[in-house]
Amino acid sequence: MKILEELELKILQLIQTNRDLRVSVDELLKEKEMLLEQNRQFEASILKENGSMQSLVAEKEAIKATIEELLLSIDAIENPH
Repeated sequence: MKILEELELKILQLIQTNRDLRVSVDELLKEKEMLLEQNRQFEASILKENGSMQSLVAEKEAIKATIEELLLSIDAIENPH
């Protein structure tokens, strides 16, 4: 009879451990989903910043080309060979 009681106690402990582990797994799954969403948001932010940076680089190049053209025009006016 004592063996059955010990076995029952061990089974009850295993059941409780299983419940505790399920709670832990559920919490970890929720945390994983939260982290995945944060990752998606960070990726979207990086892509947006990358697009903005490319636009700024293109604008910088356009301004640089315009300045070079203006300098050539000024040079042509000052030195009308």
